[in-house]
Amino acid sequence: MAHDFTITFKGVRGSIPVPGPTTLRVGGNSSCVQVNVLDHTVFLDAGTGIVNAGKDLVKNFFANKEKLKQIRATILISHTHHDHVMGLPFFAPLFMSDAALSIFGPSCYAPIGQPNDMKYILQMMMDQMFFPVDFDETGSIKRIGTLQTNDQVWLAEGQDAEHVRGQATKTTAKDKVIVTQYRAYNHPKNGSVVYKLQYAGKSIVYATDIEGYAEGDRRLINFAKGADLLIHDAQYTEEQYTGPMTTQGYGHSTPEMACKVAQEAGVKQLVLYHHDPNHDDDMIAKKEEGAKKLFANTVTAVEGLTLTI
Repeated sequence: MAHDFTITFKGVRGSIPVPGPTTLRVGGNSSCVQVNVLDHTVFLDAGTGIVNAGKDLVKNFFANKEKLKQIRATILISHTHHDHVMGLPFFAPLFMSDAALSIFGPSCYAPIGQPNDMKYILQMMMDQMFFPVDFDETGSIKRIGTLQTNDQVWLAEGQDAEHVRGQATKTTAKDKVIVTQYRAYNHPKNGSVVYKLQYAGKSIVYATDIEGYAEGDRRLINFAKGADLLIHDAQYTEEQYTGPMTTQGYGHSTPEMACKVAQEAGVKQLVLYHHDPNHDDDMIAKKEEGAKKLFANTVTAVEGLTLTI
């Protein structure tokens, strides 16, 4: 039984993937973070970073098929903008009968009478207008959950993810990973879900596609209090955010905003995430250098970076 969280960054870009010579050090794939704990593989978002992660799962499965019996993964979607879901139709386990996937994410706003649940969103994403295989035609076993206020997800050894609905109060358990969440509305237009994974006295907070506030995001600060690891949107520089071509209102933060949350929440480590596709490796290195002056234990999310807590 693995009592540690192992966090591997599979995709670290926002908005669009940006492969090329100026992004080789940081990476160009869009948002996806893989978390391994107990016998569970959890993906935070399903941008293009999930594609190679899926290939690795399949390769490992066939190398250890008698032992594993099945590929099992949980995917937690922050919101369904393209850069956070565009890798899912190319996620190899989605098409395998040997795979069981639990996918959770928010509802969307829709006209009265139109479905707005997570399953409908995924079906629309892979509608024949946009993709050659319908979502429901894929071969995996799929359990889709639409997260509402106070819903939780519980992960226990040897079991599929459990969707615990409404007014859940459990925040720790000896034998389970407890996933809590809330929807932040400082990202247009449906907001973005912030996730916290807790197990064995350790916690990770994933806060992407959020825009900070002048005096700090109090809701996030309280939610992230004492976390071992905070993964925080840091797409824009201060110059972009406050300059003549301001990015205020775009729903993304600066490293300074991320550091403010990390300081006031008393987290142990901060990861700057969701990099601007227009920022090359050198620009992102400068952002990290500046952030370290505000919060010393800051690192930049880089494809392939693995952290263990």
